[in-house]
Amino acid sequence: MRVLGQGLTTIGQHGPALLVLSLLLGAAVAPLATAAYQVLPLSAFLLTLGSFLTAGLAPPEKGLGWRRILLALTWIGLGVPLIAAAIVFSLRLDPALQAGVILSVLAPPVGSAAAIAAILGLQPRLALAASIGLTLVSPLSMPAFATVLGVNVSIDMVHLTWRLALIIGLAAMVAQMARYWRSKVQVVLPGQTAAAGVAVIGLVIVGLAMMSGIRAHWATDPDAFSLFIAAAVGVNLGAGLVGALLFSSWGAKDAFTVGLVSGNRNVTLAWAAAGATLPAATEAYVAACVLPVLALPLAVKGVISARTRLVRTLDRHKPSTNPATVVMPPKP
Repeated sequence: MRVLGQGLTTIGQHGPALLVLSLLLGAAVAPLATAAYQVLPLSAFLLTLGSFLTAGLAPPEKGLGWRRILLALTWIGLGVPLIAAAIVFSLRLDPALQAGVILSVLAPPVGSAAAIAAILGLQPRLALAASIGLTLVSPLSMPAFATVLGVNVSIDMVHLTWRLALIIGLAAMVAQMARYWRSKVQVVLPGQTAAAGVAVIGLVIVGLAMMSGIRAHWATDPDAFSLFIAAAVGVNLGAGLVGALLFSSWGAKDAFTVGLVSGNRNVTLAWAAAGATLPAATEAYVAACVLPVLALPLAVKGVISARTRLVRTLDRHKPSTNPATVVMPPKP
């Protein structure tokens, strides 16, 4: 059991790199992608469970109250879709691409948001509240917003509602049991990094499985799909940067956590909800959105690590202001 705990910790530590590796392996080894697709429902439970476990083992987050959670939910669930709709409508994009962009931002944040936040050194509890809160209301919010914004895609959340409730409820129950019997499961879950490793396993399955469809879209029209990838990255980063700037007064960790969940959306849920009603171009864009969700954490982790090293270097070379160490010039 100790080996399992060490393995989960290692997976959590190297999560962003493993997510990129899953995309590469899924693209290169078709049977592996097909096998992962068969266990895709398991991935939803693992990444949700990993997020609950990670948030439960995380230290308290200063200032996290219902007001902050409500403001974050309002921005992520209402502000981001409205701004995205205003931009894409003003650009007069192809209707299918417009539908894809709006559908992607109507989806709730990824279920693994808390685990990714922990891996990046952000606020897992805030990320979990945003992810689970908006996922629970998505059966009502996604079809309603799609109708209001004029998205010509049928979104049927009824057949997904019970599945979402079962996944979230079961994950929350297992996480609570693990927290209650902390001393008994500590060998398997020595810390929040190991808990994040559970979610990373789920995300790796997603990365492997989704590459099958992505590879097909790329083979059909590589030029168009390249444009979709660029647009998906732009929407992800744009929503994240705007969210971080809007909430910068909360402090860097809270602000970047809001940015993380603003851009990283559960597009696989949107894909499942729309089903066969998606036009080919819309489906291709939604598929492209998976790539930045899984690939950008590695880039963000690199930026955060570089920033941390820079701050430490500047601190070491900063002149001391301690009166006991300051040498006063001699009096004339």
